[in-house]
Amino acid sequence: MNDFFLTTGNMPDLITQIQNELEKESPLKVSIGTAHTGNWGMAKLWRMWMASTAEFMAKNGVTMPLMLTKEGVIHGTRPFNAEDAHELFTHQWLGCDEEGNRLSWSKAGHSGMRAADRGERFNALARHEVWAVDKGLVLFKPREGEYFKLGQEQEK
Repeated sequence: MNDFFLTTGNMPDLITQIQNELEKESPLKVSIGTAHTGNWGMAKLWRMWMASTAEFMAKNGVTMPLMLTKEGVIHGTRPFNAEDAHELFTHQWLGCDEEGNRLSWSKAGHSGMRAADRGERFNALARHEVWAVDKGLVLFKPREGEYFKLGQEQEK
């Protein structure tokens, strides 16, 4: 039995996978329910990675503007921090819902954001890990963590 997690972003791929499964065996039993959002393991790992990422980016000269004039002139900068990294990479890797609101790492969502499910959070971490490897940034990945275990399951 295969479990598939449906999101607004992967519906075409999921339909293709279902069609492939139907070609192998028919009929299929399909169940619909809310995806398990996992535990805080991946969210905590994400925040730890964002601190490391921010430190790496700040050391490489990345800054944030303090004030922008009407003419678009920047007055002052500050170092790039973990919250900046969280906002940037959450939007980039975790994505947005159909209304353009970014997804949330929280279990319940907040401020109009939908909580990302377990698969979406895993994919965001995997994408960030690839980005970090490409930049030469070493990220800590605990072997007893949810992300590591899900990665092991996927490799089987």
